[in-house]
Amino acid sequence: MSIKSFIIILSTSILISSCGSLKGTLITGSLVGGSIGAMSGIVFSPNNTSKPANALVFGVLGAGLGALLGHYFYNNDPENRDLKQMILEDDKKSNLKKEVPLFDFNPDLKNIKPDVTFKPVKKYEVPQEKLPKDLEGKVKKQFLLEYETEGKTIQYEGRTIEIAPFKAWEHVYE
Repeated sequence: MSIKSFIIILSTSILISSCGSLKGTLITGSLVGGSIGAMSGIVFSPNNTSKPANALVFGVLGAGLGALLGHYFYNNDPENRDLKQMILEDDKKSNLKKEVPLFDFNPDLKNIKPDVTFKPVKKYEVPQEKLPKDLEGKVKKQFLLEYETEGKTIQYEGRTIEIAPFKAWEHVYE
């Protein structure tokens, strides 16, 4: 086997060796690494009598190295990691009771938790077009809720802080 054919086989095996599961990645990595190791053992063997032994030894080493590299690359791929859910089950119940950190931008004011009440003003349906009849009832509708607050003056450590009226929007599915 020539070096040129070895490079072609190596390049082809690297290009086609991708899998979606860890098991598939390990198997593919082992096969590709073992094949490359065995070919290397045959190509770089010093004499004809040691070619089978070199192919076996370097094939096993290549398979192990290929499996390790496959495992490493599979675990370091962001698409293969479990992502945190947008809303956790515990948060659904206490979602309305959470405090909004309004003053986290300033360390001196970080501990202020003013009592701000949001009055619902308007509810906007986000999709501008009606859903097809076959999707109605199967997907949640998307809404944008608009809230308003009243202005408020609070005293904090000898400071007077005026909170101007503002609007807030909430993105919900129903």
